[in-house]
Amino acid sequence: IRYFVPEDGDTEDHPNIFLLPKSQNSGFSPRLREVKQNFPMPGTYHFRFKSPLIPGSDREKNAISVWMDCVDDDQHVGVWRNTIVAKVTRVN
Repeated sequence: IRYFVPEDGDTEDHPNIFLLPKSQNSGFSPRLREVKQNFPMPGTYHFRFKSPLIPGSDREKNAISVWMDCVDDDQHVGVWRNTIVAKVTRVN
């Protein structure tokens, strides 16, 4: 998973990366719970995931992306062009 924390001076162009164990839900993106459990930095965070404005359109050349807030631990996280990109905000 690629992630950046803007408050720390990180940018989307130069993200940090961490790996998740293989998900039990093959064919689906991981759930927010899995991301939180494996996130490498201590603390509480709010996660936004880069997603296509129109589902499934991210493969198109001129696709538009948006940052989708993910708050439900059972929710599958957004995927942009076969990559999970998270914009992470420190809560405490």
